[in-house]
Amino acid sequence: MRRSIFLFFLVLFLATTAGHIYTIDSYLNYAATKSIGSYQKLSMPRSMMTVEGRGGRYYSKLGVGQSLANLPMYYLGGLVEMMSPGETVFKAYSEYVYIPHDGQPVKSEAQTIVRISEMDGAWVFFTSLTNAFVVAAACLLFFMLLRGFGVCAGGSFLGTLMLGFATPFWVYARDLFGEPLFALSLLGTFYFLACPGKPLTPRRAMLAGLFSAAGILTRMSFAPIVAIFALYIVLPPAKKTGGPGLALRYIALSLTGFVAVGILNWVRFESLFASGYHTAFDKGFSVPLLKGVIFNLFSPYRSIFLYAPPVILFFFGAAYFAKQHRARLVLILAVAAYMFALYSRWWAWHGGWCWGPRFYLPVIPLLILPGIVYIRLMNERRLWPVVAALGVVGFIVQLGAVFINYTTAYDYWIKIGRLDWAEADIFLLSPITTHWKAILSTSPAHYDIWLIQAAREAGPVMILPSVLLAAAGVFLGRRVKKEIDRDAAPR
Repeated sequence: MRRSIFLFFLVLFLATTAGHIYTIDSYLNYAATKSIGSYQKLSMPRSMMTVEGRGGRYYSKLGVGQSLANLPMYYLGGLVEMMSPGETVFKAYSEYVYIPHDGQPVKSEAQTIVRISEMDGAWVFFTSLTNAFVVAAACLLFFMLLRGFGVCAGGSFLGTLMLGFATPFWVYARDLFGEPLFALSLLGTFYFLACPGKPLTPRRAMLAGLFSAAGILTRMSFAPIVAIFALYIVLPPAKKTGGPGLALRYIALSLTGFVAVGILNWVRFESLFASGYHTAFDKGFSVPLLKGVIFNLFSPYRSIFLYAPPVILFFFGAAYFAKQHRARLVLILAVAAYMFALYSRWWAWHGGWCWGPRFYLPVIPLLILPGIVYIRLMNERRLWPVVAALGVVGFIVQLGAVFINYTTAYDYWIKIGRLDWAEADIFLLSPITTHWKAILSTSPAHYDIWLIQAAREAGPVMILPSVLLAAAGVFLGRRVKKEIDRDAAPR
């Protein structure tokens, strides 16, 4: 069943992929992958937000984890480019949309960085698919976690569908930000250390340590999370099955991530602790905590409740978790509180040009978990309409960014004079309504889905991959249903 679920989500993410990169963070991750994969070095050509380091060379300020994860698909892209050089179908992307303003359509264009696809073709296209695999793996882990909490296979699958398509996970499966890999690392750590259906063993502690090491390589902000999990292992009641010995095993494997990051920092910046964020364009933790928290919770611009409506389920399941899984609830709250406290103070509290609360994507699965477990285990039928409504609303919200390249929304705000990085008005903007205005005012031929753009470029020949992906989705969906029915059958 696990393989079928992974492939089911993967096929759907691939079928709705954009096939390109969006913003500067995605470019930095790709450029580092290109340097490592093609030239066996960490430095890259100077560009926006690269950082000068050892020997006057330039480096990405981001963690290397995402760039390493990109390598398999980057090599696949190189193989395709070698077999069919200059193939235009891999350079297809949505160039513009129309968004109405004061009764007139505004032609809003994709930002310049998107056009890297025109230069690197298949390399960019296949590398951009990496997070489809990462998010599909995160969905599988979430399914396994729900099963570990005693939720039936059918309920676990429906909960996972909600995570995959009613939250920004769907949107970030199409992009090359590092947050999906951070989320996978966090979910993997939680699954191996805190899943109630599995006893905590030395092997599971070490596997959790490897996931945490990957998280640290992706973003150094994962480091305090290691301490939170280590405390969970040694404090009651977790210490009944854990204890200092297992905590040490977990920490020892996690330390490999610390060591690797330290070496990379020394190689790039001649300092163990200079990660690349010591720059003029990064203004540090300069936002008042309360202001950042309020913006990320309640502003139309980035509210986690608007972009990930299923998170509201947390409030329905919190009391149940407080009785049945108190230590795990405290663990979830500690991780979420740390993430909100950290990034709400960051100068770019909004995450920059992205979709929704990007920095908090990794904690969304943990916040959804208590509600789904409570509703399914306690068979709270009266709450099923609430769950359905949150799922439908979340799905509609994500469709806005699946159909419309979110960089075009920023171009629209620039053209109408509303984009204000001084934050005077930015928290009042609503990308969700802007995207839906674009959907209703733009021909579907300009939607930001690669299969559509490739069909505009290559014509009827693109019917074949569309049909194959649709057939694979139907086949895998029926296979998952059959396996769920088999699991539910009396034995």
